[in-house]
Amino acid sequence: VLAGLASLPAHAEKADRKEKVTINAIDGDADHAKGFYRLEKSVAIVQGTLRITADKGTAQTTADENYNTTLTGKPVCFRQRTDNGDWAQGVADRVDYDSGKGIVELFGNAILFVGDDETRANYITYNTQTSKYEARESKQRASEGKGVTFVLQPRDKEEAPKKDGAAADASK
Repeated sequence: VLAGLASLPAHAEKADRKEKVTINAIDGDADHAKGFYRLEKSVAIVQGTLRITADKGTAQTTADENYNTTLTGKPVCFRQRTDNGDWAQGVADRVDYDSGKGIVELFGNAILFVGDDETRANYITYNTQTSKYEARESKQRASEGKGVTFVLQPRDKEEAPKKDGAAADASK
């Protein structure tokens, strides 16, 4: 089952990309020459409004000064403010994040909230730069299971003002 949905524009705050990255954990080791970090216990990665928390994980810096992470926990939590002021936030058993592409992948018992809308699936990929996301049973689309669920809140729509003639006709 494949389902894609793009809701109201809700791109991640562009200012986040220019912020420093802070990685915290109780235990960890690093190979600065290779840009590799192994993290354990109370892991938190923060960049601007982006915050990912987990039990353990790894982070790898890239040649273009971005980073990739794989984090696991029960659950891993992701949160980032969008340019329109809403929050994009999700939980899953595992989260992979590519800061250069702005791609968040949520694996296992995944739930993503963008504003008031909710998506549930075993696998969700969310592009923080375009606000597009896909939900399906597995990354490879190979397994069957409980499928996906989208819960969309009603959008406020301004009612068009009635014309004076229509109001007059209605009173007859």
